[in-house]
Amino acid sequence: MTAVRQSGFTLVELVVVIAISGVLSIVVMQFITAPIDVFVDQSRRARLVDSAQTVIQRLAYDVRMAVPNSIRVGCGGTCVEMMRAVTGGRYRRSPPGDLLSFIPGEMDTRFEALGSLNHVVDIVTSADPDGCADGTASCLVVYNTGFSGTDLWRGDNAATVKAINPGPPITLEFDNSRFSAGQTAFPAESPGQRFFVTDTAVSFICDPTQGSVRRYWGYSRRASHADVDSHAELTALGNPAEHALMAESVAACQFQYSPGTPTRNAVLSLRLSVAESGESVTLMEQVSVSNLP
Repeated sequence: MTAVRQSGFTLVELVVVIAISGVLSIVVMQFITAPIDVFVDQSRRARLVDSAQTVIQRLAYDVRMAVPNSIRVGCGGTCVEMMRAVTGGRYRRSPPGDLLSFIPGEMDTRFEALGSLNHVVDIVTSADPDGCADGTASCLVVYNTGFSGTDLWRGDNAATVKAINPGPPITLEFDNSRFSAGQTAFPAESPGQRFFVTDTAVSFICDPTQGSVRRYWGYSRRASHADVDSHAELTALGNPAEHALMAESVAACQFQYSPGTPTRNAVLSLRLSVAESGESVTLMEQVSVSNLP
């Protein structure tokens, strides 16, 4: 009887094959995981940069739309507020036509705008003298300096827009009976005959403890920035602020404002750091602001 020989692998051969396969797997994984890790890191970094740039771009847009000398920084540098201008133009200062008088005794409540006026449909009018202060109507502002006597935050030179006659010529009617000084005329003329129409205050609040930057709008102005420098205060107003989340994963931020001089523009600076999974990105932006009233 002939014996049948069986072929196969010995245990030693199997162990050797498994060991070699393990080494090859480790080598292959090194080639595969390294590019994947680089891609993930780059994607995270791009996402963080995009998040920070979203805040910076929106802030820059709002700053350029702000009424001159209305920017103010608070909260130790983690919040900024400004009054947004819907439109603006130049008023008539001398005849012929309906000029804007700065003489209190004339009790002027209407003037003619020179040239065209953009975004008229965005101006909200009201017969209520408190409409401007309450945030239910647009405000007419002339020569805002931010100093006492010509500070729109205190209501020194912000009047309620009552009506607009599209013309031609374009005329604006206003109620200035709520000026803080109680006078019946704008407190000072603009050297460039400029006027601005505002619709809302706008705030950016950075909260590193919550890891967020939020934008707020649609609320009425307050004389003191400290009255509206938190989420709780802004959302508890009689006309609560609308708000939107602008960025997450915020690690640190700092607003700085230099008001400038008559010969040099103001500058608002923002330094913003965002971090995620050990990756951190810091961006800085400086926005030049023309404060000629």
